Amino acid sequence: MEILLLENLAADARQWLAARHQVDYRPELALDAVALRARLYKTEALVVPPWLRVGAQLLDYAPRLVALGRIHEGGDNLDFEACQRRGVRVIQATSATTRATAEFLLMALLTLFRSGGNLSVGGEAGAPQSPGGEINDSVIGLFGMSAPAQMLAPMLVALGARVLGYDPALHRSAELWARLGVQPLSLAEMLQSADAVSMQTVYASRYRGLVGERVLQSCKPGQLWVSASRAALFDLDALAQALRSGRMAACWLDSDDEVLAQPGQPLKGLPSVRITPRLAPRTQESYLRGSWYLADRLHQTLEYSARHGGWQGPDSASMALG
Repeated sequence: MEILLLENLAADARQWLAARHQVDYRPELALDAVALRARLYKTEALVVPPWLRVGAQLLDYAPRLVALGRIHEGGDNLDFEACQRRGVRVIQATSATTRATAEFLLMALLTLFRSGGNLSVGGEAGAPQSPGGEINDSVIGLFGMSAPAQMLAPMLVALGARVLGYDPALHRSAELWARLGVQPLSLAEMLQSADAVSMQTVYASRYRGLVGERVLQSCKPGQLWVSASRAALFDLDALAQALRSGRMAACWLDSDDEVLAQPGQPLKGLPSVRITPRLAPRTQESYLRGSWYLADRLHQTLEYSARHGGWQGPDSASMALG
């Protein structure tokens, strides 16, 4: 069975996989569409970087493909429906990055509190410094109760914060709220009460532009925001206006959405904004967890395919880390 790696796995996971299959690491093919298409003809499992788009057109060149993998969660570059139609199992270690993302969000919140929302503050001797704040006794709102939020909530409670939460898919009577020490509220109620908001909502096309002018009008004045969600969830014009008016004091977006790199995007140049290129899930530990998960599931899928003549599992959607 041939596995083509366009993104490398951790060394020990790759060695384990290479002892069982033919594994070839060729990252340069991700930048050469013609060469990649020629190589895909005999490829049975493919591991791709997050920026390489895989859709029906590329799959046409991979008639033997049964598994498509990504080390980290995401999937914006993958056409899940096309993969499902062709019997290609999409494998992502979606939970491998949970702790890394939760710790990043906590770090970002602490940074915003300590800087007082002034992200342009430098460390020059003699420069005027306004005192920052402590997260203890603050009110933190969790926008979306995805896996990182469920890990972040106990961290915040342990630091002395009062934690509120909103998730449109989770009923207020769900046991999870009480177990995590989070008070469930409507979105407007949460925004009116929170000193800071951490957003980790899972993206869906119906939520595009969800955080717009109407939502932001509910923000407590001077509110701090951190987000590890897709930037497409925000109306960037409305977000910029909320920052300029002081409705929001500062915002940290950890996203590699292309719209944030465009020259004319409205957040550009605002001193109260920090944008990082999706750093939250990337730690040595999450990379190792994701690599081993992917190696195991690729082997499992290829073994099944060899016995049964293809992948006929329950679905070809993103597989969670077990």
